[in-house]
Amino acid sequence: MQKYDKFYFLHVPKTGGRFLTKYIINQIERKLEENGIKIIRLPENVNKHGGWHKDIDDRTYIVSVLRDPAEFFVSLVAHMVADQNGLIDHENDQIIKDKSEIIDIDKNFLFNTMQELKYLKNFQSQNFMLTPEDINLVTYSRRMYNKFGINIDIELLYERVKRTNLLMRHSDLKFIDYSVLINKISEDLGVNLKIDISLINKEIYKNNSSESLFNKLNDDDINKIYQNFIIDKEIYDNDSLFWTGK
Repeated sequence: MQKYDKFYFLHVPKTGGRFLTKYIINQIERKLEENGIKIIRLPENVNKHGGWHKDIDDRTYIVSVLRDPAEFFVSLVAHMVADQNGLIDHENDQIIKDKSEIIDIDKNFLFNTMQELKYLKNFQSQNFMLTPEDINLVTYSRRMYNKFGINIDIELLYERVKRTNLLMRHSDLKFIDYSVLINKISEDLGVNLKIDISLINKEIYKNNSSESLFNKLNDDDINKIYQNFIIDKEIYDNDSLFWTGK
């Protein structure tokens, strides 16, 4: 009997999840289902981010990606600004319509946004704690914050993070040998998986405005962001939790 009969991608926003979905997960899910491994899918109104799904059990293989908290927040804000300026192609997986157009985002706007969107504190960790069933994760996070504030059960958080079978850093996802990644999943699931890695375009979801904004930040700025994501940073810095592709 196979050890796993379900597969779930816990897609944390702004961590490279669309890239991983397009070039890896979408390419292997049919083969997995042919071998008796069900793909846990999200309701349409929950969109791409389902948090800790209610159907996860001991036989679920879980994949997720986390990002340096400062890079994560800068990417999130840059995405919001790009959307406000009509640069997000919502009909084409939210790619940037014109990558040559770089929006000049003031870093004071970044910090003001951090103060305004208090429910995003330790947001990557929240993805392992929340289980939205009828609305998207960001809306659910805001709703829970308005009711209860943010209280993360650290013991349960670490239990779930450690339970994740394949946890990667965004920085590694960008540079690993994707054939090694496929071999890792194949061996873990006992299924012979193949994809055409020549099709992979690492730049498809890039937002150059995000990179431009991040490059404006000095060490004090970055540390200021880290103070809003202390738990996220603690997890991100724990090498023992991550697969690095080596």
